[in-house]
Amino acid sequence: MRTNRLWNKNVLLVALLITGLMLGAAPLKAHAEINELVIGVGVDADTLNPQEQTTTLFQNWCDLIYGNFFFQDPEGKLHPRLATGFDVSADGLTWTIHLREGVKFSDGTDYNADAVKLTWDRILDPKMRVPLRFSVAMVNECVKIDDYTIALKLKYPFAPLGPTLSESLVSPISPAALAKYGEDVRQHPVGAGPYILKEWVKGDHVTMVRNDNYWGEKPTVAKITWKIVPEDATREAMLRTGQIQICYKPSPANVASLQADPNVTVEMPLDTRTIFMGLNCQKGVTTDKKVRQAFNYAVDKKAIVNKILFGTAEPMEGPVSPKVFGYFKMEQQYDYNPEKAKQLLKEANFDFSKTVQMRTPNGRYLFDKQVSEAVQAYLQAIGVKVELRTYDWPTYVAGLLKPLDETELEVFLLGWGPLILDADTALYGQFTCEVNPPKGLGAAFYCNPEFDKIMKASRREQDPEKGWRFSSKPRRLSGTTAPGCGCMWRNSSLPIPVK
Repeated sequence: MRTNRLWNKNVLLVALLITGLMLGAAPLKAHAEINELVIGVGVDADTLNPQEQTTTLFQNWCDLIYGNFFFQDPEGKLHPRLATGFDVSADGLTWTIHLREGVKFSDGTDYNADAVKLTWDRILDPKMRVPLRFSVAMVNECVKIDDYTIALKLKYPFAPLGPTLSESLVSPISPAALAKYGEDVRQHPVGAGPYILKEWVKGDHVTMVRNDNYWGEKPTVAKITWKIVPEDATREAMLRTGQIQICYKPSPANVASLQADPNVTVEMPLDTRTIFMGLNCQKGVTTDKKVRQAFNYAVDKKAIVNKILFGTAEPMEGPVSPKVFGYFKMEQQYDYNPEKAKQLLKEANFDFSKTVQMRTPNGRYLFDKQVSEAVQAYLQAIGVKVELRTYDWPTYVAGLLKPLDETELEVFLLGWGPLILDADTALYGQFTCEVNPPKGLGAAFYCNPEFDKIMKASRREQDPEKGWRFSSKPRRLSGTTAPGCGCMWRNSSLPIPVK
């Protein structure tokens, strides 16, 4: 087997963990049997089909239901799960995947090469909705070798395909469930993971129960209930009163008081996720580069981090986190300079009578609505009229996927968390022409053939040092042209304490 460079698996959740507040119960312990764990989250899922995912939180849910071929630990090492290993041909164009034997999907259907090939055929079918298909765009075909061996035939060598196989994107779905439900399998997920979907009451809760026929080590938590609570303050109140044991994304304003509570444990290690204001490059006033640059200079990112997010994030110096492989600081930084912003708008002959359309989700990211309101105020301070609309997450995702002639996105808040710790996930997934909606999630509609050539060359490069040099160029390109990212912050996160 050829040795490839490995990247860390993306962390799962930003969470607050309470220890011993729920009805006076004893503190949660790492290996103690837990009858039920209730986790408060701000948004509901739009789909539980792993191939249709756009949202990290729900990819985590899919991991629990479907399982993964591999698991990547924080040190970057791959551990076998539904696959026991892989071999790579000398030319890097054939990856032979060895599947675990004796596994069944939770509905009793056999897990084998036929089931895995069916899932891969769906992923590669251009008629299927697969927003993150770019991650496996180098795969041309999945071939069955025998009952427990498949081969992925690649269009070009791609070194980080191993870590990519740990993503929920490629998790297999039960063939029997696909035959029974068709595309409605998104509401009736059936996989080979440690949990089974028990109940999904839209807008209220999602309940998963332990899969007693799971092939691997049984989880210590018998039931997980994800309680949908859009308001931060309500989630925190439920945490303090013991109605939930984990609060996902609490209000940044209350972190200090929660840290002072002896019954609450706050965990905030830095995440790889970036939260940014996307600027549409092909529609609206933001098609003008000077307008995009002006909007960047108009916003005080440090003030937002300190005063809106209360220090729970860091200003970014480029479109990807410093934690990912291939990070490079932008040569041009957009420091807060409202006078320069006004001058750029003057040079662009900006029409101040026009109203800029700004969109934001509510409850998906830390203070997402409040951050958007702050950006709106900064733009209004330089004379720009801004209309801000707020949407629930499923509606917002539907809007992100609309093609250019239908999109209403001009300035919009979005987060992007690399699924593997490689700059390719962010740069290719946000700024190449092929990820422009509806094919992908590059909702800024940035499309630059020169940039595409660089990114495609970096994907084919097997030498990490050369790949780094390739990938450093597009970061400079994106910094000097402000393609789609404006005001950026880096969040904090914590792996969910469930085995």
